Amino acid sequence: MTPSQPNRTTPAARATKLWTKFGFTEPADLVLEDLAFALGVVVIEGRLDSADARLIRNRDKGLIRVREDIPEGGRKRFALGHELGHWELHAGVSQVFSCTSEDMLAGYKGSAHEVEANLFAAELLMPRNLFRRRMGNEDPLAPVLRDLAGYFQTSLTATAVRFVELADEKYAMVLVEDGRVRWWRASGAFEGFWIDPKLEVSPATLAGAYLNGEPLPPGAEEVDGDAWLGSKAPQVGDPLFEVAIPLTAYGQILSMLWPA
Repeated sequence: MTPSQPNRTTPAARATKLWTKFGFTEPADLVLEDLAFALGVVVIEGRLDSADARLIRNRDKGLIRVREDIPEGGRKRFALGHELGHWELHAGVSQVFSCTSEDMLAGYKGSAHEVEANLFAAELLMPRNLFRRRMGNEDPLAPVLRDLAGYFQTSLTATAVRFVELADEKYAMVLVEDGRVRWWRASGAFEGFWIDPKLEVSPATLAGAYLNGEPLPPGAEEVDGDAWLGSKAPQVGDPLFEVAIPLTAYGQILSMLWPA
């Protein structure tokens, strides 16, 4: 039976245990295929028509297939880390997990098992202590996120989510696709932050201006908070800083927001 609420403690603890067991000290030490093999799992890439990755278990042996045409190495790594999360956490649940890109986004919604696999993958790929040390007191400007993504060998999207999750300050990230908000995350400190699902992106935002053909500024720019948040802004009329990063391989825009 699928639990109604995910366990949010055990996945990170299990990932941390692997770092300790195998003596990893930095992300470059973490060769996921080698780790998987040490855990009894063989990793291959191949065609998958309806999933990003699939785990098949036979007692203490497993096979993970990762979709070969995922266009980004960091996204492939997260998909593999996600399936290793199922391997480590859900042995008694199912012998087969077939996970889509939507499953890889599960944070506070979706199957509890998918959320747990994502929590495991995030901690495995971007350990909390290492990530906090690397992010320091920086705002999530594009060069900062790219540095983090390069160091941890993760996608910009996964890196942005982790930044927001671990930030003590008020930060949010929004993923825009086809001119509308696809999904978003906000740090715990950003109380009152809310964006309506499928919100059409306003041209008063950097993401909306970019969609209208305007060039993006090199750094953060102040925008009207209402353009993103409407009547549910923390304080109506308060400005926000925005950084917009096109993710051209996916036809998406990643916007980072924080109070001006």
